[in-house]
Amino acid sequence: MSWFDFFRRKKHQVLDNAEDFLLVTWDSCRYDAYLDARTPALDQFGKPRRAWAMGTYTLPAHEAMFYGFLPHVFAPEPLYNRYCQQVWRISHRNVNVKPLVTFPLGQGNVVSGFSRRGYATLGVAAMDWFRDAPELRQGFEKFEVTGVGAARQNRWLADLLEKQAGRRPCFAFVNYGETHSPFHYEGMEAVDAEVDRRFGLRRLFNQQGLLTDQWEFDEVAYRRQVAAASYLDARTAELVELFRRRGRPTTVIVCSDHGECFGENGLWGHAFYHERVMEVPMLIFRLNAPAHLAPQLSRQGIRGLQTAAPCASERGQGEGNLA
Repeated sequence: MSWFDFFRRKKHQVLDNAEDFLLVTWDSCRYDAYLDARTPALDQFGKPRRAWAMGTYTLPAHEAMFYGFLPHVFAPEPLYNRYCQQVWRISHRNVNVKPLVTFPLGQGNVVSGFSRRGYATLGVAAMDWFRDAPELRQGFEKFEVTGVGAARQNRWLADLLEKQAGRRPCFAFVNYGETHSPFHYEGMEAVDAEVDRRFGLRRLFNQQGLLTDQWEFDEVAYRRQVAAASYLDARTAELVELFRRRGRPTTVIVCSDHGECFGENGLWGHAFYHERVMEVPMLIFRLNAPAHLAPQLSRQGIRGLQTAAPCASERGQGEGNLA
């Protein structure tokens, strides 16, 4: 990259190319399930925010993330609320606050944008959508669809970080599937066959899809997702440690792609609009570096003498926000 390219880029974004990024999605994990789970590792970095998904199932939710639209938090917090500040964005035009990273139009998606800047782009996913929809693998240098198995996914990524990343900056993506129905995870004490039946694809694909006032919450299945989320806290901690040892400044985003219904209003699963499907946890923090600075106005924002958003000049509250 030439000095000209570097300074031109810095006009439109906050960071340089030294920053690693790690995006981790706990597939289908509800916000309340995360809160009820035991998450001592991630609790060190702050409390998850109540965010709203960009899609009702894996494909659209992840495609939105790869185009710059993470789950949205209706609070005046940079990075969580993209109107205060976006993490990454395609095109700097028409925004008054600099994103952490921005890419010109024509990049395809943000993963392709990172790849063109020399980043190692590594992805590993549990869900079949990543095998069946090539757009979800766009821009990745290496991508593996493993099925559910967080420990195996971590080993794969650890090996690739050493082989492919080395001294290069890295954009890494991990999609864990333990919190997706039927909520199986390594070391679980017992498998309730009745929960597996209730959340089997044949039943989910053939439910009525009608709202009703007569319904009963599936506490047993919900508790299984909570237990799976507790399991993923430890696996996510392993990922965080991998990047901590790399020593580079690293922005980490842990979120769900969408939630899940456990019988609410007569609905099961996801892929339809319901508050429990759209409500997801999100936690953003930084490793190996101080907190991100308060958002900066872009040239457009300065020219327009606008403050862009009420949160644009505020620093985040607590480590979980920008630390």
